[in-house]
Amino acid sequence: MRRLLALFLGLALGLPGLAQRLAVLGDWGAETPHRPLVAGAIYEQHRQKPFAALLTLGDNFYPRGEPVRRYLDELPPVRIYPAFGNHDVPALAQQLELFGVEGPYYTFRLENLEVFVVYSEHFSQAQRRWLEAALKASKAPWKILALHRPLYSSGPHGGARSLRQSIEPLLIQYRVPLVLAGHEHSYERLEARGIVHIVSGGGGAWLRGFLSVHPQSKVRRQSPNYLTLEASAERLLVTAYNEKNEMIDRLELKR
Repeated sequence: MRRLLALFLGLALGLPGLAQRLAVLGDWGAETPHRPLVAGAIYEQHRQKPFAALLTLGDNFYPRGEPVRRYLDELPPVRIYPAFGNHDVPALAQQLELFGVEGPYYTFRLENLEVFVVYSEHFSQAQRRWLEAALKASKAPWKILALHRPLYSSGPHGGARSLRQSIEPLLIQYRVPLVLAGHEHSYERLEARGIVHIVSGGGGAWLRGFLSVHPQSKVRRQSPNYLTLEASAERLLVTAYNEKNEMIDRLELKR
């Protein structure tokens, strides 16, 4: 009942004060000691200042994507907008039905913020054409990209070069200032070609460190983490927290 109510409320995102605040959680659906702590930290923030919605960055359920109701019930009762990762592929159809999205790539708008969710497990030419058309049509003050595999990363997987070559020109052309990704089980902020890349994959999966540090890397934390985004017409504030709700990074973008 609580989740159904959240889905209903998610249709009313135009309400003042709600649509400006978004939680972001990556690589979260695993049975680790810090997963419920991160979920509890997000829930506590929601109690103090409600989120309009929650965006995931993929690998929603380990190991093969089958949904776990308990993991969902520990999160705030808000609309969830998922990206999908490699661990989600075997149960992609189940997750599409669960989260109420028609396909693995789509866009949604929260007042000043529009999020373009990309399916990085199969980035086809058709998806690229969709993304370009959606970016071109957007009138949102802030456009951000969300996907599972990062375009830049100092983690064990490294950045997805082919994705970067295909997507980055669109980000530059349509002035997308921020890319959010998961896949690496840590926190990192990088800056490349005028775009900020945040890798937030410490929502519940087993933590990993870093390999060769990327030249564009600015901040790295081997820590559980999640993000909050707050957007006005002129400012986008991104804050990263650990499982104790201690701030580990903050970024303010201005138009």
